[in-house]
Amino acid sequence: MGYKKILDLHTHTDNSFDGHHSTMFLCECAELAGLRGIAFTDHVEIDYFTRDGHDKRSVHSYFEIVKARSAFTGKLLVFAGVELGQPMYDIETAEKLIGSLKYDIVIGSVHNLRNMQDFWFLDYEQYDANGIDALLREYFYEEQLLADWGKFDTLGHLTYPLRYICGEHNIPVNIGDYSAEIDGILKSVIKNGRALEINTSGLRQKLGKTMPDENIVARYRELGGELLTIGSDAHYSKDLGAGIEDGMDIAKRCGFSKLTFYQGREPIQIPIE
Repeated sequence: MGYKKILDLHTHTDNSFDGHHSTMFLCECAELAGLRGIAFTDHVEIDYFTRDGHDKRSVHSYFEIVKARSAFTGKLLVFAGVELGQPMYDIETAEKLIGSLKYDIVIGSVHNLRNMQDFWFLDYEQYDANGIDALLREYFYEEQLLADWGKFDTLGHLTYPLRYICGEHNIPVNIGDYSAEIDGILKSVIKNGRALEINTSGLRQKLGKTMPDENIVARYRELGGELLTIGSDAHYSKDLGAGIEDGMDIAKRCGFSKLTFYQGREPIQIPIE
């Protein structure tokens, strides 16, 4: 690895519905891969909190992370995290969860619109150009509500729907059409002292770029953004740390000299070196 202190702050264990490996095994893989630290941020979809068992998964995930942190002391920094999906759809439940467990990092995400499936599962053949535009405008509206709420630490994969709309289904989107909406979200992130995530999973998928891409990261910096995290969004051991150095390259090109990680929900900045 060309950089020192490689931290992957967005990963999933088999405590996520779409994860595949245990927390302890992933720690072993992260250490072997030369990572300095890893945050386990298993999915908790607030709108389906009890229906899909996230209430139980969240507790099990947390205690597995605590055990792994103890086992790897001195070898690997292990951070207890959660990817909080759709917290605005049930704010009371979201706030109760993050207040009940001693997380290091909370990622705020939106994976689906209200009363709809994840963007992953939508049938895009039923949407014309106007329909796609409506989906994206509603998505960015929900992201704005999330950014305004601000009780997370880093805003996850801001351009998440593009993973499927552009990447998997080859539907063209001019992201510049949503620049006003994106600016509003970034300004709220900055105002609330939160971080923006560079999610590198798109680099190994058909999308072929980070979420958000470099132009949006540059705009975040231009608006005064200072806190930046990078995560692979790995669901398999082979993807731990994937694209993190590319994300660090992007950060540097956009004018960032430091990255952020979290301990006990407090931001700590380290130089990119």
